[in-house]
Amino acid sequence: MIIEKYAGLPKDGKVFPVPSNSSCNDRLKVISQQIDCLNEKKVTFHLARHTFATLFLGEGVPLESLTKMLGHKNIATIQIYTKNLNEKVGKDMQKVSHRFKSLEQFFVA
Repeated sequence: MIIEKYAGLPKDGKVFPVPSNSSCNDRLKVISQQIDCLNEKKVTFHLARHTFATLFLGEGVPLESLTKMLGHKNIATIQIYTKNLNEKVGKDMQKVSHRFKSLEQFFVA
């Protein structure tokens, strides 16, 4: 349905009209200024792509699929997101590990 909506609109042979990076950043700046919680961080198109990749990896989307979604030719280009995801998992586990300390006595022989 989305592809049909934009059919014939782009003049450059692309499926969707693609605004420039600076145009996207300008629009994101306006949006982020209207949302108080985001004013602490500069919101950019690059940040949006990074967030997209991290969230989709977290949901189990394969690297091969994500590579295509982001328009990369090589899986190695997006493997940095898996590193970030692994670091986040480690930090998240540290946050809750104290809750399981009392259970250690039942599992240690």
